[in-house]
Parts: sequence; C-alpha cells; structure tokens
Amino acid sequence: MTYSPNSYFRHLPNLNYPSLSNDRTSAYDYEIVKNLFKRAVVREDIFGDIVNFTKYSVEDDERPDQIADDFYGDPNLDWVILITNNIIHVRDEWPMGNQDFLTYLNAKYTAEELANVHHYETRLINDSKNNLIQPEGLYVQSDHSITYTDRGVTKTEASIKQVTFLEHETNLNDAKRNIDILRPELLDSLFRDMNDMMTYKESTQYITDNLKRTENPRIISP
Repeated sequence: MTYSPNSYFRHLPNLNYPSLSNDRTSAYDYEIVKNLFKRAVVREDIFGDIVNFTKYSVEDDERPDQIADDFYGDPNLDWVILITNNIIHVRDEWPMGNQDFLTYLNAKYTAEELANVHHYETRLINDSKNNLIQPEGLYVQSDHSITYTDRGVTKTEASIKQVTFLEHETNLNDAKRNIDILRPELLDSLFRDMNDMMTYKESTQYITDNLKRTENPRIISP
C-alpha cells in the first residue's frame, strides 16, 4: 500500500469488525471499518529538530486546510498541520476566530465576570547590571513581593499585574495561534513513515497489510 498526499482517513488501515447492524445478525458476520485507533505521528528525530519547522501564527478564522493549501499546495494535507502540532481535538486545541471567541465568552461569562481578576502575575525585574531578578508571567498571590540587593542597596518590589478573566481567556486562545509548519521537503519522509505505521505486521489477527480481524464476542466460548 502506497500513501499519497491526500485525505488522512483514507490512509487508515481497516478492521474486520463484528457486525452490529441488528440483533439477528449472524455471529460470523463482519463489517470492514476504519481503524480509528491508529494515529500518525512525526518521527522523533524530525520532531525534535527545530530547523525542520517554520514558525507560524494562525490568523483570525484561518483553518488547517487553508494553511496546508498555502504551504503544501493541497488542502487535504490539513492532517499534517494537525499532527505536527499534536492537535487531536480541533475544536478545543485550534484557536477560535473573533466571532467564535465572542460567542464562547458570552456563553461562559457575564460582562462583570470577564472584568474580575482571574490571577496575578509577576512583572519582569532586572537589576542595574541587567541580571534577571524576577521573570515575568509567574502566577503569584496578590500580596507578592521580592527583596534583592542591587549595588549594595536592598530593595523590595511588589512588581505584579492583575490579569482579568477576559485577558486570561484571550491569552489562552492567542497561545494556540503559535504553531509549527513541517517543511515541504520533509513530506515524503513523513508519508513513508506513515506507510510503515499504518501497515499491519503479521500476527494472529493479521489478514492483509491493510486489514486485520477483531474478536467477535458472540462466538467466544464461555
């Protein structure tokens, strides 16, 4: 079986699955279904090397298939965009567009709740020699402060900022916009790896490279 750059699900291997069409079905009846438990992944040596990817920020309402079309010339390669970013649940893990985001906020919060403080974060503090004293973005309590010595002078600073529920939700959604795009010249390598991952190895369930049987509980002896 050779994989071409096309729709992801047509590349999944099959299962010979017991038919559940009705109660009168014979115990020996099977249906061929896609094996949704199989999932393509990017090889570790490729995934771990930053030079194999291009950093990209998803624009408002931009979909995986549109990005695949821009980078690979094929919208059906949207699955490459997803697996290279470990995205399984697109609805939850892909950034929402402006209108969807507003709908989400309105369903979850009131206007007053959005204005409430969700948490407090540290601000960046460096000393006079530009040494890092306090990194930014750490969750802290509202009474947080830090004491340090700079040029022989002891200083105490309460350098924090409050983050509202609206800012928190916006930050979470914006963080999803930062994705990695696999370089086009590595697609063939990914397809070969996918071919190997989706090919069944010989076992007691093996029928063909693209099909294996599952146990039918109706014909298993008690």
